[in-house]
Amino acid sequence: MMTPRVNQPASPRHGWVSPVLWSLGFVACLVAACVFSPDLREIVFEGLGYMWAFFTTPFILEASVFFIGICVVLIINNLRMEREGDGWVEMEVKNDTPGEKEAAGQAE
Repeated sequence: MMTPRVNQPASPRHGWVSPVLWSLGFVACLVAACVFSPDLREIVFEGLGYMWAFFTTPFILEASVFFIGICVVLIINNLRMEREGDGWVEMEVKNDTPGEKEAAGQAE
């Protein structure tokens, strides 16, 4: 008798491929549009210049580097926990009261 096949979700190992492909496609379209349109190229470069000026201001730069660093640490920890397990240990504790010990000794 054959056992029914359970539908399993897609492997989480390849979950990053789709966002990377969409991002690369978006960047490729933007670059192609900038090559063929000088007006769009000027707008994109001016926008990138404004963003660069904003993100390199002292407080914003420090806060963004801190945030990116925390994200990197959390991602590395998550990957490590998936690989090694969370290390959770359950400890068995016997809760014997003095009266139970005496009763157990007398019953023997």
